[in-house]
Amino acid sequence: MAEWMIYGVSGYTGRLCAEEAVSRGMRPGWVSASRFRRARLSCCPAWCVTGNGRAAARGLFSELLSVAGFDMYGLIEKALRERGSDLRVAVVGTGWFGSRLVAELERVAGVRPVAAVDILPERAVQSFLGAGCAAGEIERVATGSALAAAEARGRRVCLDDIGMLGELGALDAIYECTGDLEGGAEAAVLAAEMGLPFVTVNSELDSTLGRVLAERAARRGTVYTNSAGDQPGCLARMMREAVAFGFEPRVAGNCKGFIDPHQDPVGVRPFVLPGHDLNKVCAFADGTKQAMELAVVGNAFGLRPAVRGMHGPRTTKPELVATFDRLVGLDTLPGGIVDYVLGIDGVDQGAGLFVIARRDSPGFSQDMQYLKKGAGPHYLFFRDHHLCHMEALSSLVEAACFGVATLRPAGWECEVCAVAKRGLRARRRLAGLGGCGLSGVL
Repeated sequence: MAEWMIYGVSGYTGRLCAEEAVSRGMRPGWVSASRFRRARLSCCPAWCVTGNGRAAARGLFSELLSVAGFDMYGLIEKALRERGSDLRVAVVGTGWFGSRLVAELERVAGVRPVAAVDILPERAVQSFLGAGCAAGEIERVATGSALAAAEARGRRVCLDDIGMLGELGALDAIYECTGDLEGGAEAAVLAAEMGLPFVTVNSELDSTLGRVLAERAARRGTVYTNSAGDQPGCLARMMREAVAFGFEPRVAGNCKGFIDPHQDPVGVRPFVLPGHDLNKVCAFADGTKQAMELAVVGNAFGLRPAVRGMHGPRTTKPELVATFDRLVGLDTLPGGIVDYVLGIDGVDQGAGLFVIARRDSPGFSQDMQYLKKGAGPHYLFFRDHHLCHMEALSSLVEAACFGVATLRPAGWECEVCAVAKRGLRARRRLAGLGGCGLSGVL
């Protein structure tokens, strides 16, 4: 028999398997029950792959492995187990996200956060203490000689200078979560110079300099990638899943509780939780952060906003596909778009993500109705959460162990422009992101 086969049972599942196999260049065959008696399989249709079909099969299986959560995390666990040494990671930025990422990395066998960098080094120290490290295991260092000595003693080091990471003797990856353009760029350039994978959750960085930094990393033979956990990385996984299952994405976006483009730090202050940055929360509320996140997705997948600022309709989950069909005409939409919705909120939905994707072939609508997905040909893929630091490890291991980017820019499809929140006076000095003067619009 051939090297690669797909097995299914007769009837409905077998037919679905057959249709998918044929679309990928495989030819039908049969496998006898006796050959697979140990696996307790009855006689079932199989799909033998010969010639060029073997490449298609490998592509199919690699796609399915990359999108099926249990397989992906199984591969990650296996890769860490078989490395022979811990995956040594430096975390740049130890605010709300970074401090919790340090704790996640400390929790996982086979991973060791060896350094944390922050403009407030005491915050880096607290991130290790909060992760359960003893005070004697942590050293705050400011010179190269002190760094070398601390590393030789096996200490976790805390720095206030990103450049000092270049003096570490052993480092496997850099994870950046500053939310700062200049700091993120410095860390990304350093990672490329060191030949290290660079993972970022910094959409401010990725939406502006991402393509340049990704190309720089590629020239050095390493990986630049946005991270799973925040909306862009989670949407990337959803998009690839839809494509792997034969769908064509038409709309990708996220769910917002509210947006007020005129919001300012004073207005959001009552809603800022301990450990969160006031201006960053304001940038969430005024739409700047969302514009940057969807620019990241658009630049990776060739998607654009249908209109400046996007539509952002108020809708419900059951009406989401119909809402966009009315707005943009999904059947005639040239290419795909990024957008967002309001109104889908509450427990387990307030941080949701969605992809509307098309697949239309004979009998397919009947199959999808049986699977409770509707009549199509446009179908909703919905994820009701993104789990931030808890999902970040997957991107780290993909980049460091497999050389794979979760999400990287492929072109310039989207730009985020600065728009005044109110009338401007001559010679008025404008604050940065999340301030009183301007917001970002896609």
